[in-house]
Amino acid sequence: MTLNSLLARQPWRGLLGMAIVVFIALVISSSQSMDTFGGIFTTLSMSFIPMIAVIGNVWHVQYPPNDHLKQPWKGMMLLALIIIYGAIAAYAITNFICGGVAQPVGNLYATMVVMTLFFFVVVFDTWPYQKMSPPARGFLTLLTVYAIAWILLRLLFNFSMLTYPTGVNPSPGPVPFYAPGGPFEAFAAIAPTGLFPWEEAVSFIMWAVIIMWSFVMLGMWPFNKLKMRQPLFGLIVLAACLVLSFVAFSIVVGVLHVEPLMYLNYGVCYCFGVFMIMMMLQMWPGRLIPTVLGGLLNLALCAVIGVIANELVWAFCDWHFGEAMAYPNGVFAAAGVMLGLSFPMWGVYGDLFEFWPMPAPAAPPETDPQ
Repeated sequence: MTLNSLLARQPWRGLLGMAIVVFIALVISSSQSMDTFGGIFTTLSMSFIPMIAVIGNVWHVQYPPNDHLKQPWKGMMLLALIIIYGAIAAYAITNFICGGVAQPVGNLYATMVVMTLFFFVVVFDTWPYQKMSPPARGFLTLLTVYAIAWILLRLLFNFSMLTYPTGVNPSPGPVPFYAPGGPFEAFAAIAPTGLFPWEEAVSFIMWAVIIMWSFVMLGMWPFNKLKMRQPLFGLIVLAACLVLSFVAFSIVVGVLHVEPLMYLNYGVCYCFGVFMIMMMLQMWPGRLIPTVLGGLLNLALCAVIGVIANELVWAFCDWHFGEAMAYPNGVFAAAGVMLGLSFPMWGVYGDLFEFWPMPAPAAPPETDPQ
């Protein structure tokens, strides 16, 4: 079997693509200090993701029109659009929400935009914009999720305190974060003071997103049996994800006393596995089993990949950032490498560049397990 024939098939195609992207992500990460990587770079990298998702999941890589372009020019044209959009979005977040300085509020707002977008696109299928023209559907989706994410950030997130200053649960007591006496005291006026500590709010919402992606891996089982239109279908799936996330949060954080940001870290590692299988391996090997069992196989593999990724990425971050990995920076650095960098780069390389310069796949991916 020739090298080209191997690279036209999974898992070799996906494994090589994953290795290329992760290598580039580690090189980019190792060129930065913690202040830069956890500051403006995180805001910028997270700001790329909404346009990547819209191009891939809303426009299905058909808009802007690109049929006349071959690779790599097609990918480069779409990548240029992503870079321009991300730079504008990051500039707006930094200057209109964060007072001109990259900081945690802006990074978590950019993260909330991504998590809101996932639900809006995957679960609600961009309702009520489905029948609009591609540009209208895509850009209205972006405007909607930015507005919803801002409302959720203001209502739910309280940045006044660092609730778990030593990274353990139960906490010896909170310390000021944006409140007077904290490291971001100068920006206290712009920080949300919502209903829940920000560490708990972001971990809860992140796990709701993870549960949603788990349903996607199962072919949206059991909801695919429901004969319902939007938005009722989306509301039922959303409610299920929130309830299951609440149950998981109550057990893991409330009973087992896992610190919320470490709980978030476990979710990020699991998502790393989910996106690797979905985007790089194109649902292999579960797609070979055309039932929900194939999805369960992939979910189990996601957990294994997440455990391995957690050990390797934390080792890299400890080696490069050293003492700067003090809580909570360590969690955000590891998350930045796995989701802030690797995830959008997988989307760009797999969907927009179509694994160029590898040969075309031997056969189109089989349908997701139902």
